[in-house]
Amino acid sequence: MVNVFSGEIFVTNVAIAGEWIAGVGKEYVDGKEVLDLSGLYLLPGLINGHLHLESSLLAPVEYARLALAHGTTTVILDPLDIANVLGLPGIQALIDSSKDLPLDFFFMAPSCVPTTPLETAGGFIPSTDVEKLLKNKRVLGLAEMMNCPGVLRQDPEVLKKIQAAQKMGKAVDGHAPLLSGKELNAYVAAGNESDHECTRREEAEEKIRLGMWLMIRQGSAAKNLRDLLPAVTPQSKNRSLFVLDDLEVRDLVGKGEIDHLLRQAVAQGLDPVVAVQMATLNPSNRFGLKDRGAIAPGRKADIAAVSDLVEFRVNLTVKDGKVVAREGKAYPLFKPLFDPRVFQTVKMKPLNESAFHLRLGGEKAWVIGILPDPVLTRKLSLPVKKDDKGM
Repeated sequence: MVNVFSGEIFVTNVAIAGEWIAGVGKEYVDGKEVLDLSGLYLLPGLINGHLHLESSLLAPVEYARLALAHGTTTVILDPLDIANVLGLPGIQALIDSSKDLPLDFFFMAPSCVPTTPLETAGGFIPSTDVEKLLKNKRVLGLAEMMNCPGVLRQDPEVLKKIQAAQKMGKAVDGHAPLLSGKELNAYVAAGNESDHECTRREEAEEKIRLGMWLMIRQGSAAKNLRDLLPAVTPQSKNRSLFVLDDLEVRDLVGKGEIDHLLRQAVAQGLDPVVAVQMATLNPSNRFGLKDRGAIAPGRKADIAAVSDLVEFRVNLTVKDGKVVAREGKAYPLFKPLFDPRVFQTVKMKPLNESAFHLRLGGEKAWVIGILPDPVLTRKLSLPVKKDDKGM
């Protein structure tokens, strides 16, 4: 067993009563059912600390089926994308469709809907709706506060959302790419406690020094693990956790969930036990989920059994004391996919070739330059070929 409290690895037995761990020790030898997992390593169920489920294009039941096979037993969602379209009813539909599954879905209340005033998707989440969401026990706090300028200029509506979470003793996730110095200090002072937008070691270290949680992101779109892992030291390891942010279904099927980050982090030199802590105990501490994140008495019986601490291939997953996946396959799950009201929400005019033509007044056009791995972009002005019609 990997003990995330002491950092030890030792041979032991784990006693489970219902959905809880009753005891850990060699003296626990009898039970109504005994699983012989000799030769395997027991890890706490993995926790994904930040995910936009919508990027996977999967309903919660299907995401749960695939994630359980990879040892993930808890996921914390930021339903930003469905909120951008449907507002509060969209979030509620996601909350309802994810309950009573053998994978725990928790939520953060979206803080910036719409993301900018220029968006026209239709959703709107004011501070009054944030307060309503925060009253739900499955809503753990305020999701990534992307409106850094609003925080720094003390926008009343922005501050109301942060203060609503603080008054309820709930977490506030930040989103502050490249923010530094006095502006970062002000952002942290306003109540923002974490960041998954770091792209450089120096940036991560500055934020850790100011008390922020470092969320190391390695998803389908943004990949920051290689650049940020050096910021995880014996002194700072307890303030760092792994997140995916956006995960496409092809990556979930082909590479895995948080277990994929464990493999990559260890391959880049991180101590395996520290890697496990960053995927279990640290996110449970960050979000106040004191009933999970470790294999210990009184904790949820959420366990992933892996063959080794290099590849982290999951042989068996236990959720709430029940075996829910074996050998990379989860047991069948049955649940209606979604409230029908969330369908028929993509509304656009028919596309044809002319829809992609640009009318140009000069010889160049502004272009968004994509950088590999991080989600940072460059502002480019590039020459464009025109046709006979000036397009």
